[in-house]
Amino acid sequence: MTTPFLHAWTDRRGTAGRRDFLQQLCVGAGAVGAAHIGWRDLLIAQADELRKQQRSMILLWMDGGPSQFESFNPKIGSTNQGPAKAISTKLPGIEFAEFWPNVASVADKISFIRSMRSGEADHFRAIKLVRSGYPINPAIAYPTWGSVVAMERYEAAFELPSFVRVGKPRIKTRDINSGVLGAKYESFKIDEPGKLPEDVLPRVSTDVLNRRLALADALDAEFARTGAVAIVKEKKDIYDRTSRFVTSPRLGVFNLDDEPDALRDSYGRTTFGQGCLLARRLVESGVSFVEVFSHGSKNDAGWDTHGKGFRDTPNLCGESDPAFATLITDLEQRGMLENTLVVWMGEFGRTPKIKKDGGRDHYAKGWLTAMAGGGIQPGRVIGATDKDGLDVTERPVSVPDLYMTFCHSLGIDHEKEYITAENQPLKLVDEGGKPVHELF
Repeated sequence: MTTPFLHAWTDRRGTAGRRDFLQQLCVGAGAVGAAHIGWRDLLIAQADELRKQQRSMILLWMDGGPSQFESFNPKIGSTNQGPAKAISTKLPGIEFAEFWPNVASVADKISFIRSMRSGEADHFRAIKLVRSGYPINPAIAYPTWGSVVAMERYEAAFELPSFVRVGKPRIKTRDINSGVLGAKYESFKIDEPGKLPEDVLPRVSTDVLNRRLALADALDAEFARTGAVAIVKEKKDIYDRTSRFVTSPRLGVFNLDDEPDALRDSYGRTTFGQGCLLARRLVESGVSFVEVFSHGSKNDAGWDTHGKGFRDTPNLCGESDPAFATLITDLEQRGMLENTLVVWMGEFGRTPKIKKDGGRDHYAKGWLTAMAGGGIQPGRVIGATDKDGLDVTERPVSVPDLYMTFCHSLGIDHEKEYITAENQPLKLVDEGGKPVHELF
């Protein structure tokens, strides 16, 4: 195990001021060698260590809205439950639907909110709300939360993207992107875990690539002189980081071939399972936010189980269950769980009322989410719904509450504002929420 040659004191975001950093060069035995190294070299050398001190987030997104009855809040004995039986978990007195044996075995490492409520039961509007923390507003393209975290954690010297999305939404028109934050904080998209997009690797030598970039810089400089300084700066930032990325030896993090077969099998040889494994590798390498999509491989509806839900839900759970459980165990065994917030959720739940074909419609009055790591106390069960799952009876939790909780876990100041390209100030998180303090 290597030891950093220099320990840099940083603020809460892991930022070191130049003056403070240089002052530290005079302290300790390591300063003798460090004094002959450039400022930029020192920062790059310390980048990995500094990023490890910050918390990352992995969002496991159940695209379409998972059923609470067939997952972590069954209502055995109610006519609304359906055929799914209950199984015991590592949490005394807490039962899950039978499709989640692996998560049940590590339930003592996870906390569950069973009392989520929102006012949006339409996919498009609910996804905008739950993935950004803000209700839909035609005048403002609120960014997805991964882009906000990427902005907060941005480090120019870091070669990998700050925000990576693994998998893709089932319906593209329901997607949400970086919005007013712009392309600089957009996600890097991996459709198939273990394979980089074809256009990532350069098709020319590094020398040729650098000459082309230099020509682009010259043309951009001419454009900037016409008054487009801000546009050119954003483009240059993106190009500079992209060029470092495509020529970086860190690209190997996207290749899963060096992972043990037994571990890959444990995650599940599915897109979602291997996506969760890739998420662990990415946060281990310093990526701040990873989003992994789940919509199953055996139907075309994902978790949006309006029809034939009793047929399709076991298959969906069968892919999510081993991946979620193995991710928690893998992170813990590597000493990473404390610094990685893992969140399992969708845009809402499913109706208590069962359709004739075994499906359930959209339901926003009493759904759930699960969290682990990132300072979350394990084994907590927050809130409850009534015996038939019709409504929240204990500790309702709103979407703003959830986002305040994310901020509390990640050490992000929820009062902070950023300025959009239109010079409009916006807070990172919508007002009105409070962290779920019972989780900490």
